[in-house]
Amino acid sequence: MTNVGARRIAAAAVALVLGIGAFSGCTRSAPTVSEQTSPSASVRSTPYTTSPTPTPEETERDDPTDPDSWVVTERGIGPIDVGDDFPTVLDEIRGSGIGTLDTCDGVAYGVAEDNAYDVIVIKDRYDGTDEVVEVSVGWIGDTMGVGPRTDEDLGLGSTKAQVLGAYESAAEQPSDIADNSYVVVADEASKLVFTYRDGYDGAVAVSTLTGKQPSYEPCA
Repeated sequence: MTNVGARRIAAAAVALVLGIGAFSGCTRSAPTVSEQTSPSASVRSTPYTTSPTPTPEETERDDPTDPDSWVVTERGIGPIDVGDDFPTVLDEIRGSGIGTLDTCDGVAYGVAEDNAYDVIVIKDRYDGTDEVVEVSVGWIGDTMGVGPRTDEDLGLGSTKAQVLGAYESAAEQPSDIADNSYVVVADEASKLVFTYRDGYDGAVAVSTLTGKQPSYEPCA
């Protein structure tokens, strides 16, 4: 220990002893209150007021410009339902950055701002209608649990056990694509499909569609 440090500790100890002595001396006799003291002479207390807690802003559900707010159902994802008119849908979600591809007719594509997932919207390219037949969200980042979710908070990254436990009608289904498998939640005219890839516990894609299985490389 340096001399400076020793002196600082010694000085602090002396001050502490003197402080204790002075405090003890003050407590030995009670202060005398003058008989002329009136209540008006007492210290007035300042009323304590609390500021209202600000209410957090709620995120708009299915905001066409914000895919993070989109809710997944058996009928669609966010503001896009299967059966909707393809051009009308694209006009509605234009602010999200999802748009058509010059080299791929009938397919709209966009990537989340943080590059964590992408969104694909596909119209009916076989019967010649403009109806949406599939909308899918795919995992392309490093973190699971991102993107649109169901009301049960299921989506990208959800395990098969979680999906099977949340929906009574959910069932596992093999895939025509090697190393892939599905958990399917069927509705009357469409289905909700969670796609799984060997080596990953969580869903790597979530789709709502009218076909048998989610499209694989729709622009190939």
